[in-house]
This record gives sequence, structure tokens and C-alpha cells, in this order.
Amino acid sequence: MARLITKFKYLKPEDRKNVGGYAEYIATREGVEKIDESKRNAPATNKQKQLIKKILSDFPDSKSSLEYEDYLKEKTVGAASEFITRMLEENADEMMHTKTYADYIATRPRAERFGSHGLFTDDGVAVDLKKVSDELNAHTGNVWTAIVSLRREDAERLGYDNGSRWRDMLRSQTQTLSENLKIPMSNLRWFASFHNESYHPHVHMIVYSTDPNEGYLSEKGVMALRSSFAKDIFAQDLLCEYKKQTEHRDALKVQSREVLAELIAKINGGIYDNPQVEDLLQALAKRLAMTNGKKQYGYLRKDIKEIINSIVDELGRDERIASLYDLWYESKETALKVYTESRPERLPLSQNKEFKSVKNMVIAEAMKLDLPTDEVEETDEPTEPDREPTAEEAESPDPPPPPMDEYERTVADADKGNKWSQYRAAKFMLDRDGDHYDPKKAVEYLTKSAKQGYTVAKYMLGKLYLRGEDVPKQMLYALHWLESAVKDDNQYAEYLLGKTFLKGEDIERDTERAESLLRRSSEQDNKYAAYTLGKAYLDGDILTQNIDEAVRLLNLSASKGFAPAQFILGRLLYKDEVIPKNIMKAVEWLDRAAAQKKPYAAYLAGKIYLTEDEVKDIQKAIRSFKIAAENGNDYAEYQLGKIYLYGKDIPRDTDKAMYYLHLAAEHGNQYATQLIHSIRVNGNWTAALTTLRLLGHMARVIQNRLEDERRGRENSIDRKLRRKIEEKKQAHGLKQ
Repeated sequence: MARLITKFKYLKPEDRKNVGGYAEYIATREGVEKIDESKRNAPATNKQKQLIKKILSDFPDSKSSLEYEDYLKEKTVGAASEFITRMLEENADEMMHTKTYADYIATRPRAERFGSHGLFTDDGVAVDLKKVSDELNAHTGNVWTAIVSLRREDAERLGYDNGSRWRDMLRSQTQTLSENLKIPMSNLRWFASFHNESYHPHVHMIVYSTDPNEGYLSEKGVMALRSSFAKDIFAQDLLCEYKKQTEHRDALKVQSREVLAELIAKINGGIYDNPQVEDLLQALAKRLAMTNGKKQYGYLRKDIKEIINSIVDELGRDERIASLYDLWYESKETALKVYTESRPERLPLSQNKEFKSVKNMVIAEAMKLDLPTDEVEETDEPTEPDREPTAEEAESPDPPPPPMDEYERTVADADKGNKWSQYRAAKFMLDRDGDHYDPKKAVEYLTKSAKQGYTVAKYMLGKLYLRGEDVPKQMLYALHWLESAVKDDNQYAEYLLGKTFLKGEDIERDTERAESLLRRSSEQDNKYAAYTLGKAYLDGDILTQNIDEAVRLLNLSASKGFAPAQFILGRLLYKDEVIPKNIMKAVEWLDRAAAQKKPYAAYLAGKIYLTEDEVKDIQKAIRSFKIAAENGNDYAEYQLGKIYLYGKDIPRDTDKAMYYLHLAAEHGNQYATQLIHSIRVNGNWTAALTTLRLLGHMARVIQNRLEDERRGRENSIDRKLRRKIEEKKQAHGLKQ
């Protein structure tokens, strides 16, 4: 299969190896001065051999290159020359300043040029070679270099024999570079150049952060980058291998099920002759018969898991399964060969997470084993699983659908008094899409579980009575069970009860109690409680305003991945109202929220990228607006329409402009409707834009007058109304 060769390293400021002796060759190599083609196939010269020996000594990893492989196959002048040239080029960054290196890769022979040089970067950014060189020369932080190389035949087959294709691929990897180098997108800088060498076309990359203290590339990060590049370049090739992996994995699962069924049938018939597997299966069946709760691998005790693992490994020794397992590994290794020389350790079947389902097959088949009733030990006290679910797990809105017989087993265990099974039975009965929806019965089981002290059941009961959706709302019962769960330090009960006291909708508001409960929950890293309390401190409507504490709590919630908190922080850092303005940090939080498909965050991020000189980036603005538009934000649709209509920073595209404007208008955006109407009335978009600019100027005049009047009196305009006015103005594309 085809291979991708990648090399990553970083340069510390002024950190260069003492690798003299190469200058003469660099000055006279064939890229500068052509070698005699008639001698290309002649044996390598003594001078070349000596230079190769020195290269292998100074740069040991050069042995892994495609060029060295070719040289070992035929030690000719041409092969030696290709290897020497490539290795000196790969290590040129260690022989010269980064400034010189940038100039070198951009202008050296066979560098494909985009204008006066070959350097390119992210979409929509023009590269000034002198500026880049000077910036690198002055840079005090680390600089990472990378080389990505293909064989000529693969490059031509896949379309990577030209600079444009490489440029498009690398631009799509910007986010991946940011994540794996631990550099925020706003600070990331990368430049690359394509060198169209005869045998191994390749690209050179330079990557760094504008903040000299940022950036770290681990071995795991290197592997992630190699994998991402390979999956992009060899997409079709790898798809074939991934398909084979899936086929082998599915075939192994089917074969395992058949082998297990055969074993169980033989054991039940008394004719199986493998005492080891027979004993293991019988031991497992006995333990499962004594185990209450969910009979899936992840929920079982450690000693039961060990029995299952032993059975799976015995299955792996079956010739039919072993051959399929080998085929799966071979396919996996073939795919890995594309971008790495390392091979994964071949794990026993029981230790391979890709085949975890085989363990649950073993459990299901073992439960079909006929056991003598007198051999099953009965216990007076039903055993609990070694791990009870967390409240968060218990609140998962979409639990995995159980097998048909699990419900019956759970109910049977619940009726025996097992508090965990009582809770699980209730969860089945509260599933409106399931076959067992019965909220009245669910409350009965939850009550029994709660009375046995199961805190998650208490929380669930309180929540049911508080919301009044599946059962009638009963605040007395809701408060009773939530207070009981709070005594157990249940962070979710603390959050829900605290929020209830804060809102004061169904009970008398108790701000002191609300504040105490929300603080207790947030101290357990509950992101919802931290957000709710932080927002209350920020607004100052119910609790006394405390900006510092609000920011701390919102940061806590945002760091836990809660998008609304990320949005508020981003907006605060942008507005410069209650905390100092920090555009870079603002877009970082907003981008995180936008990545979770939050339209309000994506819209504001797009607006900042569109208007703020510090981070202005039309492509990022478009990407952000598109996220917002795809998630129903009509203001984003309107902005996209304007961007494509103006054609200020990108080529004008009236078709796209009208598409987004009509979309925004259909979704009720009055500004889009007015603009479309203006275009129709005026007969062309130019006049419409002139009208729009005039309206914008008038709006700013009116806004300035209103601001002057506002400064002369108390805040008579309600804050929320004022915020709405600002949002409308922003949506109209009017700068504050």
C-alpha cells in the first residue's frame, strides 16, 4: 500500500547543530546545477558514499526516509543524489536561522510558486515573504517544522503532484494543527511550500504561535497529525482498509456467537469434552444467577469480569475465530503503514476494546446454560453492583435500550427489594418511547428505593413532583425528597433545589437558601449550578451583584464545557462593560461554544471576526456565521447575504448573497426583507447598498443623540430592552 512520510521537529531559538561540511554540497547540488543525466545510473561515487556516511551519523533518523530505501535498492549516482539532497533539505532548518530557512523553502529550485515565491498559508491570507522572514527572525519562542512526502506515483495517482492540492489539504488541517500543538486558533501561524521533486514530491511547513510561551507537541500529537494528514490524502485507499476491518470484526462477532451457542448446546446436552471452558461457563452462569442489577460487562464485579475475560481468551484460541482476528489486525496494520512505522501490540481478544461486545455475548449465552437448581446459592441480602451510577448517569435522557428480557429480570429483582433494581425499573417505566411507560408504577418503585436510602431515587422523585410532567406537581413531596437528597450531598439535588428557591415561582423565594445550595453544588464542580449562581451574581437582580465571583463561577462552568457560560464570558470580554476587554480571549470562548453548535455564540464570533481589526478574518467570520445559520439564526443568514453582496474581502457572489438573504427573510428577518425589497425597487444591488449605508448613517446619528440624552438622566431604558436594540443594530451590520 502507498505510504506517507512525515517528519516533525521543533527548533529552540538559536538552537542549531554543529553540522558543518555541507555548505559546498548545498551550493552545488543538482537543484542548482544539474548533474549529468548519463551518469545517473552509474554506481555512487566515493564522495557521495562518504557524504551519506556523514549524514547517517549526524542525522540517524534519515534511515527511515523513502530516499534511503531507494538508495539501498540501487546504489547509483542518481539514488545517492536524491537521498543526499533530500536529507540536507530536511535538516536545513538545523543548519541555518529560521529566517533563512523560510526564505530557502519559499524560493529554492523546484518550489512551486504562487506569485514571486512558493510560501502559502491559511485561506484568505496573503503571504509577504519578507514580513514572515523578519517575524521568524525576531521570534523568541519555539518553531516547529514538518515535512510531508509522497512517492511520485502516489502523488500523481492521488492528485498531489501540484501545489494547489497540497495547499487546500493543509488549509483544511488548521484546526487539527491548533488542537495538537496546543496553540489557540487566533495565535496559530503556519506557512508551507510545495517542492515538486522528481521522485518524492513534498511540502515543508513552519508552525509557531504569536505568543512565544505557547505551543507543545507530544508524541500523541505527532501521531494525531500524521493520522489526520493520511486520512485526508489517502481517503479512498484507507476507506477500503477500514471497510475490511469492519467486515472482519463483524465476521468475528458472528463466528463467536456461533461457537458460543455450540458450546452451550453441548454442555446442556452433556457431550462437551473441554473441561476448562465448561468449568468457566458454569462458574460464570452461577455468579450471574446470584447477581442482581444490570448484567452487562461494565456493571459487573471485578472477579466476574475475570471469568468472562478467561472465556473470551479461550474463544480466541478457536481456529475459526483466531484466523478472523489475524485478518482484522492485518487490515489495521496495513492502514497504519500509510503514515507510521510503528505497529500496535497484538492484544489478547479479551483486552481489545474493539471487541467488547464479545464479552456481552458470553454473558448472554452463559445465562442460557441449564444449571441444577441445588447448585445455585441463594442469598438473603441481594447483592449490589460494585459501582452504582452517578446522578449524572442516572439522568441520561437516552439510556441504551435493554434486551427484551432485562425489564422482566429488573422488575423481579425490584420486587425482591433491591433498591438499585427498583430505580432501574422506574427508569424503564418513565421512558415515554418505551413499551413499559407507567409513571404511577414508577413512582411506587422510586419511593421504595428512596426509603431504602438510595439518593439518586430521592433526587428523581423530587424532580418528578417538581416538574409535574409525568405525575401531578406536588411541591410538598418535591421539597421533601430533594431536601433528603441534599442531606446526602447530592450535587444535582442541591442545584435543582437551589434554582427553585432562586426563581421563587412555585414557592416563596429564599435567596439565602438558594445561594447556599447553589454554592454547595458548584463546589462539587457542577457546571449548571456554577452557571446559575454566576449569572445571578452578574445580573444583580435577585442576588447582590458580585462581578468577581460571577466571573469565577462562569469560568468554572465554561471550563467544564457548558456552552451558555462560554457565550456569556465571550460576550463580557468583548463588550468591555464589567470586565476589561480582551478580544482574543472573547473569541476563544465563543469559538468553543460555537463548536457545540450554539448559534448565538457563533453569530457573535462571526461579528467580531468581521469587524474587529485585532482578529479580523473574513473566512473565520463566514465559518462562524454558517454555523449560526445552520442552527436557525436569521441574523447570521442576513450577514452572510451582505458579505457575499458587498464582495469587500471576498469575491462577490450575488447568487449566494440572494440565497442567504431570502433564507433570512423566510425566517422573519426584517432587514433581509427590506434589503431584498430595495434591490427589486432599485433594479440593482448597488443602489440598494447605497440606501443601506445611508440608513446606517442615519441610525448612528440617532443612536448618538439617544446616548447623549441617556447620559443626562438615570437609566430609564430597561437593560434588556437596550440589549435588544444593540442586537438589532449589530444584526444590521452597524458598528458601535
